[in-house]
Amino acid sequence: MQENIYEYIKTQETTFSTIFVPITNSFSWNFRNHVERCTNVASGHFHGSKNDGILPYDDIVSSIIDVAFRLEGFDVKDIVPYVDDIKENYKSFLIKKYHPQWAKENELDTFIDEVVESSIIYDLVLVKNINNVRPEVVNLQDIAFCDQTDILSGPICIRHEYSIPELLEFKGKWDDKKIDEVIVMARASKKVALANNQEVKTPGKYIECFELYGSFPESWLKDDGDPEKYVWQLHIINYYTASDGSKNGITLFKGKDKKMGLKFKALKIDTVRSKGRACGRSIVERLFEPQVWRNYSGIKLKKMLDASINLLQTDSEEYGNKKISELKENTIIKHEVGRPVTRIDMQLQNVGALQSYGVQMENSARTLGSASEASLGKNPVSGTPFALQSLIVQEGKGIHDYRQGKIATFFSDVLYKDWILKYLVEEMNNGKRFSEELSLDEMNEISDNMSVKYANDRIKASILSGKLPTKEEQVTLTQFFKEQFKKGGSRKFFEVLKEEINDIPVKVKMNIAGKQKDLARNADSLTNIIRTIMSNPQAIQQIPGLAKIFNQLLESSNLSPIDFTTITTLPEATQSPQGQLEASQVPQEAIESPLQTNNLTPTI
Repeated sequence: MQENIYEYIKTQETTFSTIFVPITNSFSWNFRNHVERCTNVASGHFHGSKNDGILPYDDIVSSIIDVAFRLEGFDVKDIVPYVDDIKENYKSFLIKKYHPQWAKENELDTFIDEVVESSIIYDLVLVKNINNVRPEVVNLQDIAFCDQTDILSGPICIRHEYSIPELLEFKGKWDDKKIDEVIVMARASKKVALANNQEVKTPGKYIECFELYGSFPESWLKDDGDPEKYVWQLHIINYYTASDGSKNGITLFKGKDKKMGLKFKALKIDTVRSKGRACGRSIVERLFEPQVWRNYSGIKLKKMLDASINLLQTDSEEYGNKKISELKENTIIKHEVGRPVTRIDMQLQNVGALQSYGVQMENSARTLGSASEASLGKNPVSGTPFALQSLIVQEGKGIHDYRQGKIATFFSDVLYKDWILKYLVEEMNNGKRFSEELSLDEMNEISDNMSVKYANDRIKASILSGKLPTKEEQVTLTQFFKEQFKKGGSRKFFEVLKEEINDIPVKVKMNIAGKQKDLARNADSLTNIIRTIMSNPQAIQQIPGLAKIFNQLLESSNLSPIDFTTITTLPEATQSPQGQLEASQVPQEAIESPLQTNNLTPTI
């Protein structure tokens, strides 16, 4: 290892770009090359050739990965936190209701999109913990160096281009004097990621910094440190060019840090075929070859079109070497005897074969990317049955459903478990008052519970005053409060008492399956089920075994039999619906102290 951290970073950055990792005897791999090529192909650019528009680039990748983005992504509403304690289970409701607001404040939907896109393009997602807010997806193009075989098994160095205002925000956290020193040397340009240190002129000034995490000798952390003792460290380094042309370093910050697994999390879906390299075999990498050969056919066609010119030949001395453009329109040429003017056959050859090959490569890319014509928004072949088309789309989503499940597991079992839930609970424990929309089921459940509580409070007050309400008055009072609560609308205010959610187990479940339901097919299933029920509602109970078959039908339709329990177990007698309550039915105590629904704040 180098004697100091400045030489170490410079050496490792150079090695990272030039050293390839041998995966097999015939294949080697480089992290930076992989990221650059995936970026180029995903962006519709040549890799290794100039993108100057001279050669045709027939992009067949963008539409395929757009399908993957859409099918593998999910929303914040599909993430459901809950309290995993039967005694504290009622607190799940408040956590569930506050989570969307916390997610919106911290742009969690954007974070999900970044995770999905990085996974699809590179098959590697590197997430950094930035404490108390949602984590950050590291742009793989900004990695100066890392362990190419396993990104979390060695040091990670991330390159930043800070503007002056961004760097000033670190005052009080880093070395203030060093920050002032490097700002003086700020340049009106920035280095472009993956562009071999090329710089682009900018109207503002920027400072290049290197953020290095890893286990290093203690002597790198302090002057009297033990060079044989390794500790986890964080260094923020800037380089400047001295008058003699040498590149020297300045330390803006250094200190002990968390272990790598507490600072970073990584997701790689293809862990088997890409064993031995940091990135998996992404969807974009699968499309490398189809894109190359699709461009090949396009380039060959362009050359043939360029060669297709209007060429004439003659032995005539008068018309030889004369430009056709010099002849006036409708001119009749009289050629010399035995020296006619004839056309040379420049007809294009094998155009159909090249076009067919290009289509073949496009179809191959769609297969590799699991993008059917329907998912690409193309109309099916005339005469294709709707049910068959729906089945094709559903089966074609299989690989995307698999990948989506892996990403969802990464969220629920890693990110939420280790980081996000802790920050969510900490914020709620500070005492939160917020408003949120309630569904119909939630309105009914809360109104039932709250109406009983408020009615009981009124009844207790009435009893203490010497009046004993009748049973009918108690029912009427409960119903009155329930109706008053519902009149306030579906948006209600909630309040979490300070430190009320301390020391309770909070977990999260992913409901992505619900998001991916085939709505059209479910609507058709529900229609058939309703028709069956309406035709003979008593048959399900009367015919032995029919209820079990009915439940199997519901399960095969991706519906929950629990939601239809009232059908399979119809009550013998049903209560008649109650009408609107009249004021005369409500006990006098409730009228004298009416329920103010706008001021009702469910609390824990």
